[in-house]
Amino acid sequence: MTRPACARFFALATATALAALPSTAAACAACMGNPNSKSAGAINNAVFLLLGFLAVALGMVVTFALTLMRRAAAPRPPHDEFSHHDSEPGADS
Repeated sequence: MTRPACARFFALATATALAALPSTAAACAACMGNPNSKSAGAINNAVFLLLGFLAVALGMVVTFALTLMRRAAAPRPPHDEFSHHDSEPGADS
């Protein structure tokens, strides 16, 4: 078998196995428990807290990338064209 055919075969075999064994795809006890219990509310709050942390971290990565893009596209200021070392009297060239 070629590599794509082999990958397609294993994907089909995995999907067939998961469809044949639906009990392995059941939800955990916390998800299938009483939705009015205290633990269900705590789990929901924990999930939203983790989603918030993820959003903040990804927002920081995007902000950093945008800052780098903006700095790369900005022209150099006129006073930065020559270095400070070149303008000193007696500097070797």
